[in-house]
Amino acid sequence: MKHLTLIATVLLFISGGVHAQVDCAGIDGGSALIDDCGDCQQAYIYNFITHSVTFVDVAEDAVAGPNEAVILPDHPGNPYWNGSCTSVPGCTDVTACNFNYLASEDDGTCGMTDDCGDCQVPYCYNPVTHEVDYIGQNDCNNIWVGTAMLSDQAMNPYWNESCTDCAGVVNGSALVDDCGDCHQAYIYNFITHSVTFVDVADEAVAGPNESVILPDNPGNPYWNQACSSVPGCTDVTACNFNYLASEDDGTCGVSDDCGECQIPYCYNPVTHDVAYTSQSECETIWVEGSMLGDPAMNPYWNSSCELLGCTYSNACNFVAIANTDDGSCEWNSCELFGCTYVDALNFNPNATMDNGTCTFGTSSCPADFDQDGAVATNDLLIFLSSFGEDCF
Repeated sequence: MKHLTLIATVLLFISGGVHAQVDCAGIDGGSALIDDCGDCQQAYIYNFITHSVTFVDVAEDAVAGPNEAVILPDHPGNPYWNGSCTSVPGCTDVTACNFNYLASEDDGTCGMTDDCGDCQVPYCYNPVTHEVDYIGQNDCNNIWVGTAMLSDQAMNPYWNESCTDCAGVVNGSALVDDCGDCHQAYIYNFITHSVTFVDVADEAVAGPNESVILPDNPGNPYWNQACSSVPGCTDVTACNFNYLASEDDGTCGVSDDCGECQIPYCYNPVTHDVAYTSQSECETIWVEGSMLGDPAMNPYWNSSCELLGCTYSNACNFVAIANTDDGSCEWNSCELFGCTYVDALNFNPNATMDNGTCTFGTSSCPADFDQDGAVATNDLLIFLSSFGEDCF
């Protein structure tokens, strides 16, 4: 607003006469007028959405845009007209989120919009009672939290208090990347490569060999990962976890008893070639994670260390993971003694070693060799065929 006094040039003497088209602002053909307080008031364009005011010299030449109107100096709704006659305290900064177009005296209460879209305004704080009063700066007898301090959360805990991040966490640190995915901050361990996601980065505590990684950190592999595919092991518990991978390719491995990382591979049964490729690229036999611990499927399991034990599979104390025989094999503890003859009355199908206890029943016809219930020609032939043999 231009406050011009009556001293401003309002008359121009041209050829000894008065040029009546010059307004109080000295504009030839201008639309400025003098109010009852003696101030020269200009017309202006007012925006109903932003509440911004743009003063113009000639009202008839002003072009109002969408949501705007041209306000003449003496318009009944013009708060500037006669504004200096009485004092109306408030925010007079048109760029502030709480601009008061009726205010004629700035009282220091101009606010600013936080990241949540809320208008944060200065206030008076009592450090003893912790009371907050939204009054003018001149009326504050305690600590004045002014505009410059509003965005400092240490001074203004209300800053960004009402908003949540893309993960739904109040004051959280999650951000949306260029792919439209919401990413949280996390603690990264440089030794184990483990990742622990956190809600608020400022509250995360990193231990030894750890660092807090913000979502949009240039070294964060998760940021924008959905825009392009990076194959690899995405299981953080696997011994070959790849924190850069965005697509699991089936290559996650496990550590054997020697501490070696055993990973899946593609095996060719004809050439016996081994290829460490992804599962989708394997056209022969895929030795996957569940098969890696089986020495029959994966001869590399425990191959890097010496594991002592009994290596004979038919021994009672056979050790499947042993790769070096220590001479401890024995076959007695698991033997079951009993009658192993199927025709015996006490035949034991579970017996592995005959102990000489077999018993056989007697017959009423001992000469019925073919057990057909009668002593006949066939029994005689059986007898003759064995006649003369030595019995031991």
